[in-house]
This record gives sequence, C-alpha cells and structure tokens, in this order.
Amino acid sequence: MLVSSIFFWLFLALSLFLCYATAGTYELQPENAVRAVFGNALLIAIAAGLPLAIFLRYISPKIVLAKAKNLTTAPSDIIESFEALRKEMGIPAAQLRLSKMSAPISFAIDADEPLIVISERLLSLLKRDELEAVMAHELAHVKNSDTMLKALVTAYKTALPIDPLIRMVEAAFHREREMVADETAALATNKPLSLASALLKIYEAFPKSDLRSYGTLSILGAGSTLTSRHPPIRYRINQLIRLAESHR
Repeated sequence: MLVSSIFFWLFLALSLFLCYATAGTYELQPENAVRAVFGNALLIAIAAGLPLAIFLRYISPKIVLAKAKNLTTAPSDIIESFEALRKEMGIPAAQLRLSKMSAPISFAIDADEPLIVISERLLSLLKRDELEAVMAHELAHVKNSDTMLKALVTAYKTALPIDPLIRMVEAAFHREREMVADETAALATNKPLSLASALLKIYEAFPKSDLRSYGTLSILGAGSTLTSRHPPIRYRINQLIRLAESHR
C-alpha cells in the first residue's frame, strides 16, 4: 500500500510537471494542459471500468459459489421464515441455501436469481430471532442492489490499481452499504437488538485467524482502518442499540 501510494503521487507530480513544461509546445495554457491530462485519464478509467464492471457482474457469483461448496436445502421452518421476510421486504424472488462451511458465514449472491447462503455453523449458533435478523441483512443487500454496485466500484479500483484514493473510496462504499443493510434489516424485523446480538455471537465464534481470509463472504470483517471493507463491530452494535432506543 505504501509503495503504491508513493508511486502514484510521484507519477501525478511528474505528470503535472510535464503538463506545465510542454504547455508552450502544444500552444496550450498550463491549466488547459492539466485539464486535458486529467480529462483523458478519467475517460480511460471510465472506458476500462464499465466493461470490467459488466464482466465482474457475471463472473463474481460463480467465483463466490465455487468457495461455498455442497449447498443444501434449509429446513422447512427456516425457509418459511425466510419467505416471510422476503415478502415483507418486497423482494420478488430469492432462494436460501445452507453451506457446510465450518465458520459462521452468511452472504448474498445476485445471480440469475438472488441467493442467500448461510452456513450450518451459523444456523446452530443463533437463536431464531437472531437468524431472521441476519437473513434480513443479507436480503437487504439484494433489495439495495449492493452486489451490482460493489462490482462497479471494484471494477474502477481494478482499472486504477495504484490509486490510494480509489482504494479508500471503495472501502468506504462497502462500509456504508453494510451499515445500510444493518438498518434495513433492523427496520424490516423491528428487532435491531437481535441483529446486534447475532453480530456479537458471530464475532466471538469466528476464528480470528480466518476472519480476514473470508473477506466479503462474512457479515463481519477484520481491521478498522480506512481500507477496511466492514465497519468496526463495536460501531455497528452501538448504531443498532441507538436505533432500538429511537423506536421505543
């Protein structure tokens, strides 16, 4: 990260210097030269980012599903709760599947039909109201089109891999979408404290050495820096407590 940041700013400084140095050669005012360089850079990023976003939109579900092997059907009572949540949140269609992954995992995939995956470990860990809150959180990602938006943001980060600002913007976007999903789930279930309790249980049960490696497959994330893709769990729980207090 440090090396890429240094390289980026050196590249930017050299570009600006060359803009001013060669402005007379091209009979341009210095400010016009700078505008032309940055304008072209922006156009190149957009031209590269849009096709990449479309590609990621279709390939990312297959990559995620490859990690979640041996998907099975959830128990009928869990499916009933899931279907009731889906209809309550106004989502036309979505499926629920169980994964045999050993960590307490839950995630949403926006494939041909939205798919919510929860691990058997998560199912055994949470009470019914906590499980419903987690399912509502994942359904919120579907409702808010987060998977598609995340693919777009990730595409622009890939198009500009050495730009530290893009890295921070991408991470901030992911954190914001997690907070929105928390709030959407809390309002849909009217049980923000159930989601707070679920987050705490998942955090305590999750192998800390594996938390970072699971990345976006987990409702939680590691770290609390500007490049972290999940908000700190303490902050999320405090926000849910405030939400509960405001709706009393």
